[in-house]
Amino acid sequence: MKTATTIRKWWIPRFHLLLMLGLAAGWVTPAGAEEIGRPVPLKLRLVSENTGIEPGTSFTVGIFLQHAPHHHSYYKFPGIVGVGTNITWELPEGFTASPLQWPTPERVDMRGHGAYGYHEDTLLLVEITPPAALSADKVTLKGRVGYMCCSQEWCTPGFEDVAVTLPVRGQGQELEEKRDSVWGPRFQKARACLPRALKGWRSEVEETESHFVLHVRVPEGIPAADWPKAAELYFFSWNGWTASDKPHTCRRTDEGYVFTMPKHPYPEEGATRFQGVVRSESGWPGGGDVMKGLWVDLPLEKEAPKS
Repeated sequence: MKTATTIRKWWIPRFHLLLMLGLAAGWVTPAGAEEIGRPVPLKLRLVSENTGIEPGTSFTVGIFLQHAPHHHSYYKFPGIVGVGTNITWELPEGFTASPLQWPTPERVDMRGHGAYGYHEDTLLLVEITPPAALSADKVTLKGRVGYMCCSQEWCTPGFEDVAVTLPVRGQGQELEEKRDSVWGPRFQKARACLPRALKGWRSEVEETESHFVLHVRVPEGIPAADWPKAAELYFFSWNGWTASDKPHTCRRTDEGYVFTMPKHPYPEEGATRFQGVVRSESGWPGGGDVMKGLWVDLPLEKEAPKS
């Protein structure tokens, strides 16, 4: 059974254009980069948090990305350039996979074009649900990962087949018996770092002809000295509403922060809500210094009032 993560239709022609222009300029290489004397700058593995599969019980696997120095891959919404990492699954009958869970991204640059992605080792989490009955004593999960990995010199788009084989366990094992001793802690850390909404934080968004204006209000009782600095905050669009290659501004107010961000010309097809992550380099009060991403999910309001 094959399932695939979503790639927005409008990114396909833009990707082909980017690829053709890059090949002509000499800074995009085909997927088999090693064939022309360059190693592929992204190592991919499919890994599991647990050591085995319990019938009917969901568990987490991850696509582990290791970037060569000075290289980056791309976020779900990569911005004005790039292609987000994606996977087409080939799962045994009865197995299902959730969408990719994306860590808080960072700003990356491809030859002067601002985009969103990852420089560091990254674990993209996926929940796998097996059927309630399994007759096999082991199961192999397979997928084909599509990616683009770039530096300031060239980009390498490509595909790689990944797989992990796990034994089928009996029901009722203790959690610690299930968790892989090496990968388990990495999954726990990756899960703790996922962006999330925080209690008491409120947001509103307004839309003008050319910009979005996002208000983030800090809960009462948090001392002003504990607020993140406005200069270290940045909003990353989840569904393509804001432009990655144009300046964003953030200013602090008595209530919190106001972000003013230019529109992106091609938001995600069918998007009806304003969703994304506000990244704080120092973390968030109430979320600690590990969780850098504050999740925002709002209905859109047309035309900000004129001041």
